Order: sequence, then structure tokens, then C-alpha cells
Amino acid sequence: MIKLNLTQRALLVAGSAVGALANPLRGDLVATLGETTGTAALNTMRDKMRMNKTEILKDRPRVTGDTMDTEYLSSLPANTFGHHYYQFMSSNKLSAQRAETKFVEDEELAYVMTRYRENHDFLHTLTGLGVTVPEEICLKWYEMVQTELPMCALSALFGPIPLSLAEKRLLLSEQIPWGLACGRASAFFMNIYFERELETDINLMRKRYKISLAPRMKGSV
Repeated sequence: MIKLNLTQRALLVAGSAVGALANPLRGDLVATLGETTGTAALNTMRDKMRMNKTEILKDRPRVTGDTMDTEYLSSLPANTFGHHYYQFMSSNKLSAQRAETKFVEDEELAYVMTRYRENHDFLHTLTGLGVTVPEEICLKWYEMVQTELPMCALSALFGPIPLSLAEKRLLLSEQIPWGLACGRASAFFMNIYFERELETDINLMRKRYKISLAPRMKGSV
């Protein structure tokens, strides 16, 4: 954890904001902006987790290459959430390892930010969204509604700029409406103890948490 004074924080916010606005898909800049501007949202997220009496804040599970046993996940029945997660990660050649939170000084809030990042691929799995740029933007609309994190809003609003006209039309007509509606209707995903759901039928899990499949986009994985 890196402690910043007011001047350093202001400079870091300004620099990451300019860079992220120039390229909203720069994950490192968006992450830095999220940590330096997301305190209010993180507090709200933590309050929701506390009110839910979830054990996540107590247990502080981590999603890493060590905790996500690929041999175990691949052996699960094809209908399970864990097997679908394994397929998503392996087919896209993704690592479960996420960047550590550096600029959130409160230890518990830092964990909330870390947990948010580590939940991202679980959300891909449940929503059926692939890793194309339009699909990542679509997921950011869902996350924006759920978390109110400024960095999600930045990616959701400015991420579509480089897309083609056809991609923008599809995003506006189908993907964004889904993200807004599902974000409002579904359970707060930060309260889902995903590690305890690996052997759950994925469709039952979607029904339980009211997370619907996103509309498919051309070129999605």
C-alpha cells in the first residue's frame, strides 16, 4: 500500500484521468483512477457487504492461480459454474491473477477494491460476455450500476469512442439497456461468495441472483 499526501493524490488523479480519457481501455490507468477516486463508492460497497452479513469481509477470499485449481475446475460437470469459469478462462488464455490495490489506504476498503477486480471474470462467466471491446464496455455498464465506481463510468461512457458505427449502434440498442436493467435487477454481486458456488448449476445460479445472459455480439468469444 502506498500512502499519498493531498498533492500527490491530486497529481495522480489528474494524470490517470487524462491518460484514461485518452484511452479508456488502458487497464492500469483506469485502475489507478479507480483507487484514487473511488473512496465514496467503496464505502457504499462495504456497507452493503456488511448489511448482508456476508462472510466475505471476514474470510477475505482471494482469486489467484493458486486458489483456482484448474484441474479441479475442469473436472466439474459441464453444467456447473466452476466448469464454465474454467472454460472461459482457458479459452481466452486468461490468468486469475489481478493487480494488487496500491492507493487505497484503508485496509478493508483496499480488500473491497481487490475483491471487485477479482470478481470480474466471474461476472463474464455468469453473463456470457466475452472479451471483445464492446463486451467489456457492456460489462462496465453493469458494474457501474452495481458499484457506482467512477472508473466504471469512465470506461462505460468513453470506452465506445473508438468503436465502429455498427458496434456503437448495437451497444446502444441492446448491450447498454441490458447492462442497466440487469445491474438494477440482480443481487449485489459483491455479496456473492463465488468460491462456494463452483459446483452449482450455472443456470440455477443465474436465477438465484437474477443475473441474465447478455445479448450476444458478433465476434464475441
